[in-house]
Amino acid sequence: MPGKHRFLTVLLLSAPAVGFAGSPLPDSAAPKALLDLRAKLLSTPRDEARRDLGKFRALCDDEGYPLVGNVANKSERVQPSELCATLRKTSR
Repeated sequence: MPGKHRFLTVLLLSAPAVGFAGSPLPDSAAPKALLDLRAKLLSTPRDEARRDLGKFRALCDDEGYPLVGNVANKSERVQPSELCATLRKTSR
């Protein structure tokens, strides 16, 4: 008869989430300059925004995660989260 296998699951509820970036700032706490830059990003055509990533780099933190949230819209414009993801991929 095969031996029994026991599995023990341990949840470390007090451990910090390592590797997770902080959440973007709510608009009410974000500096006006970042909100203005996000507005420029949203009004910039996708191809142009991808060609000029450096212009919008300030929307991302040092690790490449967005400092401001996305804006709900129906356009095909680049959102801050997409821009920062592209920056993370290109900086590796």
